[in-house]
Amino acid sequence: MAKPPRLKRGDTVGIVSPSWAGAGAHPQRVQKGIAYLESLGFRVRIAPHALGKPGLLTEAPASRASDLHDLFLDDSVRAIVATKGGDHTCELLPLLDYGLIRAHPKIVMGYSDISVLNVAIWKETGLTTFNGPMLLPELAEHPRLLEYTERSLLATLCSASPPGCIEPATWWTEEWVDWGLADHQLAPRSGRGSDGWTWLREGRSEGVLLGGCLESLQHLRGTRFWPDWSGSILFLETSEQAPSPAWVDAILVDYDNMGILRKLRGLLFGRPMRYSDPQRRELREVIIRRTQAYGFPVVADMDFGHTAPQFVLPVGCKARIDSGDRSFAIIEPAVA
Repeated sequence: MAKPPRLKRGDTVGIVSPSWAGAGAHPQRVQKGIAYLESLGFRVRIAPHALGKPGLLTEAPASRASDLHDLFLDDSVRAIVATKGGDHTCELLPLLDYGLIRAHPKIVMGYSDISVLNVAIWKETGLTTFNGPMLLPELAEHPRLLEYTERSLLATLCSASPPGCIEPATWWTEEWVDWGLADHQLAPRSGRGSDGWTWLREGRSEGVLLGGCLESLQHLRGTRFWPDWSGSILFLETSEQAPSPAWVDAILVDYDNMGILRKLRGLLFGRPMRYSDPQRRELREVIIRRTQAYGFPVVADMDFGHTAPQFVLPVGCKARIDSGDRSFAIIEPAVA
């Protein structure tokens, strides 16, 4: 295990686009995210290829890998945050210098397709990485980052104490914001009250947090970057593409056939985006059915991934699930 140094006022946050090159098409959103980071007392450095070119799906993989290497080598940079997810982080994995990354430990944060980078870096270096907010979707929120997300962000990245017990958010939203429309940028999103998380199986366990976006993790299967899941609390969530409960069911069958489920100490599932209430119920039934042969606790509808607000999950840190008091806690510091 390697812990990145904690983030402090005056530190520099580097901005990269490991997966998607469209950030430059939304300059207002980029500047809003930068202004938020600066309001917390951080400096910001935009990597040379982070904003991409008009109409470009992704910059050349070598350019995106170079951005990451440059930020890891910059001693003033203490955190590296993705602009957004996408589909092409997998192109970078064979190009990265994992020895360099381990020698210069820093916070790396994102979710969705950035799950690929988070897990690969942890697998190759032992460095804790972070499933958490990104520049465009969250840090550029109007009028500012949602309070629940901000509390988790600061507690996880800026303190060398364990983040501790994570409480469910009192409300949530999946309201879509069109980054191309000015009026969409200037109105806070509306949401709905939350009934809390759904406890699908009772139990108490401790394990190492490991996981990410279910669709994105598919890129790692069969590669050297696929981790050993032994003793882990697996966290999974689905993207805005809203794969059907039947698709999730098939992937969980794969995981069972691969021997993954029997290695777990717990399963956390994020609130699925763009699901109807019947689809949410069906997903819960799928999760219960596919894990019924195992005794680990299972919690669903949690506030991470493609939902807002969200809490930060540090990949590689120990956590505890306890259905007795309906608690989930991160019991190990994520930063040094």
